[in-house]
Amino acid sequence: MNSRLSKLLALYLRHRPEEAGLQIDTQGFVRLDEMLRAVQERYPVAQEGDIRRLVEEAQAPRFEIGERGIRALYGHSFFVELDGEPMAAPQLLYMGCLRKEVARFRAEGIKPVDRYYVHLSLSREAAAERSHQPGDPCVIEILAAQAQAAGQQFHKRGEVILTGQVSAQFVGEAHDVELPEGARRAPQEGERRERRPGDHRPPTASPSRSASAAQASEPAFGRRPRKATGRR
Repeated sequence: MNSRLSKLLALYLRHRPEEAGLQIDTQGFVRLDEMLRAVQERYPVAQEGDIRRLVEEAQAPRFEIGERGIRALYGHSFFVELDGEPMAAPQLLYMGCLRKEVARFRAEGIKPVDRYYVHLSLSREAAAERSHQPGDPCVIEILAAQAQAAGQQFHKRGEVILTGQVSAQFVGEAHDVELPEGARRAPQEGERRERRPGDHRPPTASPSRSASAAQASEPAFGRRPRKATGRR
């Protein structure tokens, strides 16, 4: 239940609140009673305590509950205001990417893609762990202290750091990621991979087979986020 509930909360709070008729405020909060109502439309047995336990007992915080309700801490594909004071940035922050992207980042900077903000990590290890793209993964440095001195702001949300577009001058070195053999690979000819919120499964062998499997499994929790918003 926890896994399904987490995916459903991520869908509604990060990507598609309108699907459940939720009123989300400028900082991403939804009233907890409204969230429970939306959850119970899928899972009638769910209770407020289930949502609270999921949030409070999570090893890696993804959501938070406050006086204004519940919200996702990061991962939004639409605009949310970053409230609170910016963090004091360390010398370096990190982002998982593919080796083929490095030259472009150094030339053009790093822009949000499928999420509203650029998502960074405090360590190389954390960035590598959060990189779920198939291919030749690496971790790229962000010269965070220099960027902050030039006016860039960084906000800590759980274990994730959010910021806007990163200029090319603040893109640093890239480091290869050590992976167990067979852990990730580039898609092969004829394969297709659809990325969905919270979906880290490997590529499926064929679209028709994937579609039939989806019909036989539990309801899908989300659709692909709309383009023109954020990255990682």
